[in-house]
Amino acid sequence: MIPNIAAFKTLIKERVGLHFFNGMEGLLNAALHQRMTERGKESCEQYYEVLCVSTIEFDKLLSLLTINETYFFREPEVLDIVCEKLVPRILNQREGPVRILSAGCSSGEEAYSLAIKLHQKYHEAFADRVDIHGCDIDTKILEKARAANYSSYSFRGVDPLLQQNYFTRNGNQFQLHDLIRNKVKFHRSNIVKEQLQPQFDIILLRNVSIYFDVETRRLLHFNLLNMLQPEGALFFGNAETLANNFGILKLKQEHGHFYFCQPKTARAPTPTASVPPRIVTPVAPAQAPFVAAPMPTSQQCDIWIKKALTCVADKRFAEAETLINQVLNSDAQHQEALVIKAAIALEKCEFEQTAQSAQQVLELDEWSAEAKMLLGLAMMWQHHTQQAIAWFKQVVYQQPGYWPAHYYLAEMYRQSELPRPAARTYRITLQLLNAEMNNTASACALRLPLSFPTNSFRFLCEHQLAQFTSQDGQ
Repeated sequence: MIPNIAAFKTLIKERVGLHFFNGMEGLLNAALHQRMTERGKESCEQYYEVLCVSTIEFDKLLSLLTINETYFFREPEVLDIVCEKLVPRILNQREGPVRILSAGCSSGEEAYSLAIKLHQKYHEAFADRVDIHGCDIDTKILEKARAANYSSYSFRGVDPLLQQNYFTRNGNQFQLHDLIRNKVKFHRSNIVKEQLQPQFDIILLRNVSIYFDVETRRLLHFNLLNMLQPEGALFFGNAETLANNFGILKLKQEHGHFYFCQPKTARAPTPTASVPPRIVTPVAPAQAPFVAAPMPTSQQCDIWIKKALTCVADKRFAEAETLINQVLNSDAQHQEALVIKAAIALEKCEFEQTAQSAQQVLELDEWSAEAKMLLGLAMMWQHHTQQAIAWFKQVVYQQPGYWPAHYYLAEMYRQSELPRPAARTYRITLQLLNAEMNNTASACALRLPLSFPTNSFRFLCEHQLAQFTSQDGQ
């Protein structure tokens, strides 16, 4: 380990905002060793001094620290909503061009994917209707983006016909046609501290904020606030969205996907903004008939909750309901009690009660993944397949590591006779199950009093995937 690694961490964070924590410190240590070895005999202290004054050397180190993992049409659902919903909507509201920024663009695949999709949509009018930019802090990777020459690794999952239409094979590489290449402009920019202007209608900053701590992400939001048009949209990666919800930008949901937009300061605060945090607040009755009997304390409510969970685990639902009702009589907005009440109703096949209690939770906390999972299960058991899919997709979006949501989403796809998304989602479920079985500490568990036995679900996934393979072989 580099002896003065803390000084390097501080320098890098102050310069570009990158935060090295837990396993990320090993990446920094390896990069420092590599650069010092390549430069020759140089102490850690001497190399630190070089980094402080040499922009060229700092950029070389930075190229080793950013994981430029990208490929064409990654997370295609987001590209679809941008190209099929947002861009046409903006063009209907005003004349173009629509300004789009792929921030943290790496080697350019995301920006070029947008350009290709929009060319497919608008054909010869493409050039006048959109203005696409990419930015990154890594100068070396930007050179690759501008060259637009890619290996087959960048095309995994891409339709071969599309690849033929927009790329020319050059040995083992594929050169993007100039029609698309010339439409995207790339810039070196530190997105945490620098602003690209004029403002953008759509910004994609996917799989970048994972490098930043909470303080830096807040600064990033204030910076992006000034780069985004009043009616613009900001997309983070699926696993990053909820971790970036600081209230600086407004989080919006559309077609099952989430993005941020400018807050409308002129509008009165919505009711959800005044909802109290998840803290039990004793509610004093207007006229208590028994003055001597105090309201139950939060500690007493916690005791009832624990007892209720034990009863649910033992299938003693009547006793569990009595305990939960005691909590709700004390605090009608106790979210955990409402979640347990919904789960009990689900176990008893009282699906309307499940939905009612889950909706109460969402009124208190619109991002409750527990409530959405329960609503998905209730819709599934009532054979409302499309509604179930919509709820499970939201849970997957918010909690991508929660395998039960992936499993039931796969089931709904299968029942809807959508074999390809079903097979893909079963495989994701298996990957998450295997990871959890190998490392139980990494399990992503919602606070739901429901049992999902991993071995049984693993068998079901393997069985369904075998069925798909057998059908393909016929």
